[in-house]
Amino acid sequence: MDHSDRRFRRALALLGCSVLLAVTTAGCGGQGDRTAHEESGQWWVSRAGYPDAPARARPSPNPAVRSAVRQVDEYADRLSGSTVAVAVLDRESGAAVGGEHADEEFTTASVSKLLVAMDVAERRREGLRVSSSDAELIRRALAVSDDGAMNALWDRFDGAGAISRVAVRYGLTRTLPPEVPGRWGDTRTSARDVAAVLAKVPELPAAERDLVLSPLEEAPRTAAEGFDQQYGLKAGTRRAAVKPGWMCCSDGRRSVHSAGLIGPDRRYAVAVLSTQPSSKSYSQASEVVTEAAAPLLRRLG
Repeated sequence: MDHSDRRFRRALALLGCSVLLAVTTAGCGGQGDRTAHEESGQWWVSRAGYPDAPARARPSPNPAVRSAVRQVDEYADRLSGSTVAVAVLDRESGAAVGGEHADEEFTTASVSKLLVAMDVAERRREGLRVSSSDAELIRRALAVSDDGAMNALWDRFDGAGAISRVAVRYGLTRTLPPEVPGRWGDTRTSARDVAAVLAKVPELPAAERDLVLSPLEEAPRTAAEGFDQQYGLKAGTRRAAVKPGWMCCSDGRRSVHSAGLIGPDRRYAVAVLSTQPSSKSYSQASEVVTEAAAPLLRRLG
């Protein structure tokens, strides 16, 4: 699908915002809502770029964040045939920094499980009934990346609608549901959008926060299907609350991602998304993401 098709689909999705406003707490976000500064392939955004955030002067990015993001981009530039996107949102200041590919669209793979879980959590605080068995599905989808649990959540909670609701609620500009119903791994998003969603997790009320955060914190090394989850942001610290994602193959490419909350008090919401040649094994692709995440963990973790 070419970029003009994606822009057209995004425009159609945003046309529905006036309807979704009746059931969400935030308006439609877009590039016009953000105060951004472009410099050397990096950007930062004030809190005004995020729904419900207090107005304030545009914050300057933490120098450590900018340095770490620059190092990730420098590493990615040396790769052959792979694209790595990075975005970091500092929850303390509200400043966000992204690398060269922070706004590019990627297939989410299992990171879409986080998006659906956040939609359920936000709707539960608004009165949606979420049973203990539903909570267990969320736990398994996030902690061990159980695809069967995600299939059930997608059907039970209107997965495609969940992706659209999250995009509207948080003002995401690159997040779209899959074109083929039920293929939740083909959901589209960007590193910047994922970081924005992660930054909202600690702000949820305690019950809803635990619904999402606890499984990310407690995720074991081995996923339900036997995949080694201890790579990327999870490679350097057991304390990180991370959702990995992996999938093959879209257009001959392997998607391997790592997104989570790191640092003291979960200060930094970080997304490292990658698309790599399918000729690379999952082990090799995971190592690329681990190497990309290393400067972030050294400087921020």
